[in-house]
Amino acid sequence: MAVEFTIKADSERLERKLNNLVNSQMPYATSLAINQTLTSLHRYNRQLMKMAFKNPTPYTMNAFYVKYSNKRNLTGFLRRKDQPARKHYLEVQDSGGQRPQKGMEKNFAQRLPYEGIIQSILPTQNTPLNQYGNINQGFIVRVMSQLQVMSNRDANAPRPGYTKKGNRAKVRYFVPRPDHPLARRGKPGVYEARDVQGLSFIKKVLHISDSLPMYRKRTNFEENMKIAAGPYMRRYWSTSIKRALSTARLR
Repeated sequence: MAVEFTIKADSERLERKLNNLVNSQMPYATSLAINQTLTSLHRYNRQLMKMAFKNPTPYTMNAFYVKYSNKRNLTGFLRRKDQPARKHYLEVQDSGGQRPQKGMEKNFAQRLPYEGIIQSILPTQNTPLNQYGNINQGFIVRVMSQLQVMSNRDANAPRPGYTKKGNRAKVRYFVPRPDHPLARRGKPGVYEARDVQGLSFIKKVLHISDSLPMYRKRTNFEENMKIAAGPYMRRYWSTSIKRALSTARLR
């Protein structure tokens, strides 16, 4: 009596199951590859920011965020966060060119009794800076308060050269008139007068300019991300397919 074991494959049914398996896992694999690519691009962009800016601020380093895809919506993006009012320096640094006027510069231009044109307020070698190399915020508030150019009038000192409490300030800020010797010696600006043992020491702490600074192109965000996205996507695509198939169940 012959003993035999017969196997008959239902190739059509098997092919249908494999096709269903691939089709059901493809959106998951695609989303996985997109999200891994976006994560890498976000990290790469932060590295570029560190190289483009000297000691960048936390605002600069955290200016972008990722919106991830899912298998129902295969679209994700790396995008600039909505900017606070008048924080537009990243756009200018990305493309280069003349930056817009800052909010505090508009306050100076609109409220300071000054005969010339005020487009920008720039630091001097005597300007107090913060840890990121920008003008110290407490310093600029004191200057604006004494000069009475704050947008909130209640934040202004009662009169120039005095504190908000009405006492004469030991450190006073003033802008010389055009015919003043200090104004004739150089560019116009804000000066600090500090009283020490009956003597007044004067130094220039801010430049007043009738033009806006020009920035060179630094970051080139869109072009850099386009160049990097292709290699990242190709790297993650194959691993995403393997992962998707390894976790799938053949039904």
